[in-house]
Amino acid sequence: MTAMAKIRVLPDILAHQIAAGEVVERPASVMKELLENALDSEARRILIEAEEGGKRLILVRDDGSGMSPEDARLAFQHHATSKIQTFEDLSNIRTLGFRGEALPSIASVSRLRMRTVESVTAVSRTPLGSEIHSQGGELKGVEKISWPVGTEVQVKDLFFNVPARRKFLKTTSTELSHLSRQVMNYAIAYPQVAFEFHHQSRPVVEATGVESLEDRIYQVLGESFLENLVRVHYEKDGLVLSGFTSLPHEQRTSSRSQFLYVNRRMVRDRILTHAIRLAYRDLIPSNSFPVVILFIEVDPEEVDVNVHPCKTEIRFRRTDLVHRLIRHGIEEALLRHQGSLSQLARDLPGDHLQRADPSLVGNGGARNMATVFQRHSRQGNTFPDLGNWPATPFPGSDHSSHLLEHLSPGASANGDAHGDDIPETDYLDAVPVVLGQFVESFVVSVDREGVMLVDQHVAHERILYDRALRQLESSRPCATQRLLIPLTHELDLHQKAICEQILDLLNANGFEVEWFGNQTIVIKGVPTFARDCDAQLLLEEILDGLESSGQELASPDAQIRRLRQKIAISLSCRAAIKINTPLTQEKMQWLLDELFRCHNPFTCPHGRPIVLRLGIEEILRGFKRI
Repeated sequence: MTAMAKIRVLPDILAHQIAAGEVVERPASVMKELLENALDSEARRILIEAEEGGKRLILVRDDGSGMSPEDARLAFQHHATSKIQTFEDLSNIRTLGFRGEALPSIASVSRLRMRTVESVTAVSRTPLGSEIHSQGGELKGVEKISWPVGTEVQVKDLFFNVPARRKFLKTTSTELSHLSRQVMNYAIAYPQVAFEFHHQSRPVVEATGVESLEDRIYQVLGESFLENLVRVHYEKDGLVLSGFTSLPHEQRTSSRSQFLYVNRRMVRDRILTHAIRLAYRDLIPSNSFPVVILFIEVDPEEVDVNVHPCKTEIRFRRTDLVHRLIRHGIEEALLRHQGSLSQLARDLPGDHLQRADPSLVGNGGARNMATVFQRHSRQGNTFPDLGNWPATPFPGSDHSSHLLEHLSPGASANGDAHGDDIPETDYLDAVPVVLGQFVESFVVSVDREGVMLVDQHVAHERILYDRALRQLESSRPCATQRLLIPLTHELDLHQKAICEQILDLLNANGFEVEWFGNQTIVIKGVPTFARDCDAQLLLEEILDGLESSGQELASPDAQIRRLRQKIAISLSCRAAIKINTPLTQEKMQWLLDELFRCHNPFTCPHGRPIVLRLGIEEILRGFKRI
């Protein structure tokens, strides 16, 4: 008796449902595939509708080239595509879709209806369209219909026949956020195409076709978002980088505001994100993310998009060139942007300003009233009797009617006793002038643009960093201060690996360090400007801040540049003025004068903000004068 075979060929429907798991992860995956098909058909207008976050309904309608009845039937067959025909075509893909898996995969896990009419050149001919119904991957019907040129795909009850997948879908609000993200991704990549997205019959995204990327960013992300971006354009080694990147003070807590495209294909790639991180290193904190909208144009033969069915993961033939393109392109854009202080400082939000209670202002001032109230409340006393407060609002004024003499005719005529005059600022200097110190930690200053708070520690850190870096990068050798007693320092394995790579560089930049055993070094000297620092702690910080491998230490120039930066960062942080340190007026003015001579006065070397600004417009708006 022969043993029964254990290996069986799966039924087509089951095999297709399993394969659909790679393409269709959630409703947003369906929308992505349908949007890519619409864009490949050269649509100029795309309408999207969804219900219950796409779990109940997703509809995508376009005015693209459409399909003939024959092509419409074939589109539901697995691996049926018009994008490629030979193996060689895989190395020259210029469309978003090409695998021929999207439509049949979606159809196998939903109730799907497609309506399409092919565009024709002959004006006299009006072709009939096709309406195809599919349920769970089975063709249920094909009809001829009259339909405008283009294609409409309706996907209902996603995963109705795969309950194990359906139960893993998130809440409607979560799925809707993913849908909105997909629409935004492609709306940014194709600004000339009009996108309209409705959820539960309510508009979510409405973007008419525009000529420029800048206009599209304004449409979908807002004016305030655009104001903090700088334009990027960089070409190198046959690669082109374009788009926008944010000023260092514009930061996010996640990477959701990073939009990356390769040949207008939305991608996720560690090489790109690592290059962005390096470009902003020491400009923003390590746990923050910049805002970037970047497009890379590369020869299709230089990139492999056939890595995963979702087509968002790619491989570059020469990753080092792409990495340098991103990093140097962003760095050049930030260096090229030389704005005024009002552009560089981080604004204080003016929307939170509130007008004081007029009843309190008229009886001695809101500030005095609030102070007395807080003092009496802490002491357990009752609120003071208003009758004991002076009736005149200004000391020395014997009668409140005296103020009527100062009212302008215009003010009394229009009923506004305060008038609508705007204070003059022309007499103020453009150079910041110190008013004083707040909690012995922040310098308060003004210029004609507004009021500023300057963090004295990080401001001094930036000044010292620039000064140390200039000395390290000067053509003259960095002077060494020999230690009276050499210090030994034991390294861990990670630090040892770093030290083996940079020991010669350390000694060429003012240090005198030698090996003293397998994992121990002896420090005999430090740069002269670091003579007051803890040499062991300084060297440990430098080693911990460098990577043991990867892009950063790939070239000698990169090693030298990064090493000098780390030395300057460690020195400046330890030598800078601390908070809770009283400063004289002269020291505060010197601090501001030196700060705004720095190349980058708005963030410290660790990426923390230095200046907070309350602009004149926010002040006037807060006092209801504009």
